[in-house]
Amino acid sequence: MQGRNSSEPTLFQMVDVEGLVPPDHRLRRIDAVLELAFVHEAVSECYSASKGRPGIDPELALRMMLLGVLYDLSDRELCQEIQMHAGMRWFCRLNFHDPVPDHSTLSRLRNERWAESGVFDRLMDAVLRQCCEAGLVSGRHLSVDGTEIRADASMKSLRRREPHLPPDDRAPRSPRGGGGGKEPEPAGDWKGRGEVYRSRTHVSTSDPDACLYRKGDSREARLSYLAHDLIDTKSRVILRRRVTRATGTAERDAALEMVDEVLQRQKELGLPQQPEILTGDAGYGTGPFVTAIVDRELLPHIPLRAGEEMEEVPQWQRRTFDLERTRGRRRKVKEVKARNLARELHGTRGYHVSRRLRTRSEHVFAEAKTRHGLRRARRRGVMRVQQQATLVAVIQNLKRLVAFGGRADTDATAQAVHRPYQRTSYPLSAHIRRLYVHLGAALGPRAWSPA
Repeated sequence: MQGRNSSEPTLFQMVDVEGLVPPDHRLRRIDAVLELAFVHEAVSECYSASKGRPGIDPELALRMMLLGVLYDLSDRELCQEIQMHAGMRWFCRLNFHDPVPDHSTLSRLRNERWAESGVFDRLMDAVLRQCCEAGLVSGRHLSVDGTEIRADASMKSLRRREPHLPPDDRAPRSPRGGGGGKEPEPAGDWKGRGEVYRSRTHVSTSDPDACLYRKGDSREARLSYLAHDLIDTKSRVILRRRVTRATGTAERDAALEMVDEVLQRQKELGLPQQPEILTGDAGYGTGPFVTAIVDRELLPHIPLRAGEEMEEVPQWQRRTFDLERTRGRRRKVKEVKARNLARELHGTRGYHVSRRLRTRSEHVFAEAKTRHGLRRARRRGVMRVQQQATLVAVIQNLKRLVAFGGRADTDATAQAVHRPYQRTSYPLSAHIRRLYVHLGAALGPRAWSPA
């Protein structure tokens, strides 16, 4: 017999928000590992103790922002979803009768009040420390890569950086010689055909920080930013994420900055091992970058742009007493020895393993773009796009931590966290060891010798 819904709306309903969220829902798993006790202290300087009316709870605002990144929602869509989503209300500690903050409040907090507080960076570091304490992060093998982020600006917003007047500013004549002018074009039509656009000559009036960028010769140029990741290759946990303007050397410059920060803050971040290997694609295979990686006591598992043939160390028949020329000669010698070291590493088994694992950086970017909205910037300006990318990295690391906790044994993980770390020595072949000795003589007292 066909049934019909006989339920009728009632004026009062007794509802338990806790009972509406399934026990295995991912919001429950994320909430179990999310620690936001530091938020009030981190943003305390952004509020006045005696003036103004009370604002919304900073922890509530941050939980809402994380939900927007997790489900790829804009601020307006997020507030509408929380209004009717029991699980989101439970995650934000809101009852059904509690009002949902307006979307403009989130924008003001993110873009103005919290802009200089660094709360998003502190959240990133806190989640990373949790991943390290749980035994998820190894820290020995690192991978670096970059990707394009579409800017929230149209090509129609491009204008010349300096005032430009056409050679003839008279009204155009009709091609038939009649008295009528040119047929009017529709508003907003693209008028840039036939003109060469470059970042050094044109700027977007909507987003001045965005630059023209294209991935290859067969691709069109678009207003974009570059996002750079330094990840722990074994666990795919993001150690650092940077957003920069789309310039030719941005990938290598950002990679060195992230590596330096991780090396300097290793104990503070809780990395269990000293980084030893850095892998990347051919875009990082320049002589200066490989030399800088060797100077930081890391093995460069990076394909070189200069080819695979071994180079002879340059020698000069005449001495020079010019300081700049002497520095240039030393720099050339260091780069040649660093490239030869990279070529020696190309024949090892570890290098081939690194090349296979390097694609995990691509997986991390693909997840961020398809699941969490990093394909296109939601805001304008390097700082605001950086905030978006940082929150996406926090969500990705939380997902790794939740998945690792679901697979690993709790007792075994706790024992691994408190077990003293013992460094493992990996023997090197004799020819690579000799190369290290020669390279150390060229690098000076900061050089290192393999164990």
